[in-house]
Amino acid sequence: MEVEFTVLSDRREGLLRELGNLIIQSGFSLLRQRMSILDGGVELWLRVTGREERLLELEERLGSHPMVLSFESEHQVASNSPSITPAPIRPRRVPHPMGRSLKDGICSTPAVGQVEAELPALAKEYPSIFPRLLSMRDKLPDGQKGASMEFAGRRVGVWVCKRDYPLRGRLDLGSALKQIALPALRNLLSADLKGHSLRIKNNPLCMPGSRCRNGDFFCGFLQGILQESGVEGQVTVREVYCRSDGAEDCIFEVAS
Repeated sequence: MEVEFTVLSDRREGLLRELGNLIIQSGFSLLRQRMSILDGGVELWLRVTGREERLLELEERLGSHPMVLSFESEHQVASNSPSITPAPIRPRRVPHPMGRSLKDGICSTPAVGQVEAELPALAKEYPSIFPRLLSMRDKLPDGQKGASMEFAGRRVGVWVCKRDYPLRGRLDLGSALKQIALPALRNLLSADLKGHSLRIKNNPLCMPGSRCRNGDFFCGFLQGILQESGVEGQVTVREVYCRSDGAEDCIFEVAS
């Protein structure tokens, strides 16, 4: 099959080389590419070909790459019979938020290597992951703690959705919050849902009185699990109240 990707990034140097290697490692071949300069970043268009059964692997690698802010893809399944006109392309939007945007300018990127080294242990210890998360956060470079914890949360959220909800159908945001996100959170700690706001009680990542919000992991976790569940549009999550600032609980507001 052939697939077209439109990738947004805030970095131009090395982008094509990095994504070219990623495409090859995922079993695809790069056919054509085109790069356009935007305010504060670049848009890279790629056309690739490969086996359909490895497409999800390629999309997941793209979505978790630190140089990729977001991407969209259009799929075209190759036909065995020749045709004068090209086969119709089925549009499919696959946004992968990175917790940053082009308009915000360049900001810290996650320590991908350090986080990925911890992922097998997090999967093995799940749902008792908070001691390891706290230990990992302490070892991260100061300028990369927030982005790295969000990246870790997103990877864990995607993994949980694939493992625990493999037969999920297409859901709207409210249904996905109620049927997938809330039960997944309750496997980790006490949580409640009101509308599109999730209340997390006794968040061990945000200590009372510390005046240091550390909701990045849960922002990433909710983004990952909801986006993987098939919710339409780009899921955004922000912590609106935090017990480190004196609130009773941490509250996360979700939108799509």
